[in-house]
Amino acid sequence: MRHWHVLFFTGLLILAGWHSSMAQKLPMPTDDILVSTAEDEGTWDMTFRAGLNGSQAYYRAWAQGGVNRIAVVGNTVLTALYIEGAYQYGLRVDMRYGQTRQQGGDFRKSQDVIRLRNQFRRRFPDERFSLTANINFETQFDKGYDSSFENVQSRFMAPGTLTETVGLSYDPDSYLDLTVGMSLRQTFMRDTSLSERYGLDEGSWFRNEAGFTVIVRYDREIWENVTYSGYLETFSNLQKSLLNTDFVFTNEFEGRINNYLTTNFEFSLQYNDDITKELQIKQILSVGLNFTFM
Repeated sequence: MRHWHVLFFTGLLILAGWHSSMAQKLPMPTDDILVSTAEDEGTWDMTFRAGLNGSQAYYRAWAQGGVNRIAVVGNTVLTALYIEGAYQYGLRVDMRYGQTRQQGGDFRKSQDVIRLRNQFRRRFPDERFSLTANINFETQFDKGYDSSFENVQSRFMAPGTLTETVGLSYDPDSYLDLTVGMSLRQTFMRDTSLSERYGLDEGSWFRNEAGFTVIVRYDREIWENVTYSGYLETFSNLQKSLLNTDFVFTNEFEGRINNYLTTNFEFSLQYNDDITKELQIKQILSVGLNFTFM
């Protein structure tokens, strides 16, 4: 993958285009920790959502053929925001887990994410700018297998990643945010038999990297009852060429049918040459129930 910069600038242009073309629309409330929705300073603004999405297909004597299958994904999102004067702290905990089973086959996980984001801000007199510190953690719950369902490729804390970033943020609107800064990233391997798969030395359980990070976030209602959430994060290791920059680019569309029933489409791109030279792609379409408790 030698053209990561094309994807990066394309993403920026898309976000900038949406930003300018929709400038007259009112922003839709969001639970992202980067957005200030608290009415009073010195108080916590918290939300908690839980959802269950799935799909199912059943065939019996169907002339055109078909395979019975069922897929279920559970998800929870907790956000908390605290503001005191020019200082702000935000927390977001995102957990998702799903299983899929086809007729006569084994259950296989279709989604598996544990993601924690902590953010500290110190706003400048021009409140569009702020000094920002992020501490983010990510891993998964369960074992992941290859297509043959024989070889384990991941498990809890194998890998687990912890990233600390200090930088400057620019957020001209509640739905758009850009952060540029320096980062440290640690990779943990509870199962050292998988170390080489994730770019660590054979038998190693820990790796530390220093680099440069760019983060772009966009979260807004783009059509009536349809919300788009985009997130682009890059990491350029200071000891490698910029052509080896890692990135994650996620796109999620949520269409709200009513207060509880939603349909979701997720399309994600990821590149990390420590794992594979190929561009990783994930696409998920689902319908489900979502409940907001706070």
